[in-house]
Amino acid sequence: MMLNGIDVSGYQSATPDVTGQSFVFIKATEGTSYINPRQDSQAAAARAAGAVVGFYHFARPGNMQAQAAYFVDKCDSVDGDILVIDWEDSGVTCADKDALLKAVKALRPTHRVLLYCSRSFWLGIDTTSYCEDGLWIADYSHPAGSPAIQHPWLFHQYSQDGVDKDVANFATAADLKAWATGTTNSSGTPNWRTLLDHVESIPEKIYEGWNASDGWDNDTPFGIEYGENGVSWCVIFAWDMFHDVGLDSCVPKTDNVGSFTSWAKARGQWSEYPSVGAWVNFEDGAHCEVVVGFDGKNVITKGGNSIQAGATDNGQGNGVWTHTHLRTSTDVTGYLAPRFPDGVCPPTADPHDPRGGTAVTSYTWPGQAASSTPSKPAPAAKPTVSLSKLIKAAKADPKGKQGHKTYAAGVKIVEAALRAEGLLAKKYAGDGSFGSLTVTAYAKWQRKLHFAGKAADGIPGVESLKALGKKHGFKVVA
Repeated sequence: MMLNGIDVSGYQSATPDVTGQSFVFIKATEGTSYINPRQDSQAAAARAAGAVVGFYHFARPGNMQAQAAYFVDKCDSVDGDILVIDWEDSGVTCADKDALLKAVKALRPTHRVLLYCSRSFWLGIDTTSYCEDGLWIADYSHPAGSPAIQHPWLFHQYSQDGVDKDVANFATAADLKAWATGTTNSSGTPNWRTLLDHVESIPEKIYEGWNASDGWDNDTPFGIEYGENGVSWCVIFAWDMFHDVGLDSCVPKTDNVGSFTSWAKARGQWSEYPSVGAWVNFEDGAHCEVVVGFDGKNVITKGGNSIQAGATDNGQGNGVWTHTHLRTSTDVTGYLAPRFPDGVCPPTADPHDPRGGTAVTSYTWPGQAASSTPSKPAPAAKPTVSLSKLIKAAKADPKGKQGHKTYAAGVKIVEAALRAEGLLAKKYAGDGSFGSLTVTAYAKWQRKLHFAGKAADGIPGVESLKALGKKHGFKVVA
């Protein structure tokens, strides 16, 4: 579920229509010389409607410390209001942006501080991915709630039709207010506990299939949910756990251990200490699991693409299992310590945890919380494959250079399904190129469905693709 909101400036009415809006962002200042004369009445209208209020500062080239001081002094904020830096002026460098965010946070440490920018700024000018407490992204080319970026986001400005329209990535208005004020969520259960209860609800068992050529095949419901099946899935499992309970905004969507490690270090969310819900980097990028408990000696983790304690499988991994590791083991490289949207720090062993928690010597899961989210997640949306784009890839990729990719995202999904059918070898699946071997594999699939002649030439058709999607969990679109 997404929450609706708007953002206004001095160009809009002093009493904007906020009917049905869960939040309202209001321009307060610009540079060190402009104050929105209507911000007080605009904020009053939003508060009267029960909306969460945020104020933004339009950054201009110049002294960032002076702009931060001007912003917090002149905006009409109270406790629980969100503060935002609006980065649209190309004369403001990425370093300036970072300095301004940090300066505002230092002046107002109890407030949530966000970055607003366009998709073009985020992808083309930003080099640090630093956005303090979260990102508000402007992208008008994609539907509400689906901005075309990989970085976690909290707000999406998707339209400028009449008034700027936005959505927030929170399940309920109560959850948004809890995040803004740093309290617990609407159920009274902290985010970290909701996550932990869900992780612990996942049955420990083998989830992969087996075939003689590849061994364990990485074909799992977790890969299907993520949209990248048939590949190594330890980080995919960790992301799915957050996604299932609506907390994926605070972790990166990646399938790579090194990638989430770099992401965490760039945001000050890397730790040498375990905390509940943290993602562990094992053996400097070899594997990942989620922390579910710890004591002074050990860290307890649960993860996918792993093996049952004491078992062996030649290093492939096959299911979801719980493990105990020495905290001092050289296998434990470190932890991504996520900042949960409600602002509540989970049980942590870090004596200086930047999320504000007090270190504890141990934590053991006590069992399902009565008010926690039900353990069974809502069905995940199926990944989609465009038939027209796939046909273009099947015709163009074999003619290009080795590894040529026309439609990598959709081809990866189809390759994973062909591999699961035993029609495409593991080493050729998942590269996103619809090369000659993939064409041959798809032709075998077509013949398996009793197609012949041109209908079995390896170029996808609507019936064969829909049959593959129905069996392997993806949706076919034009």
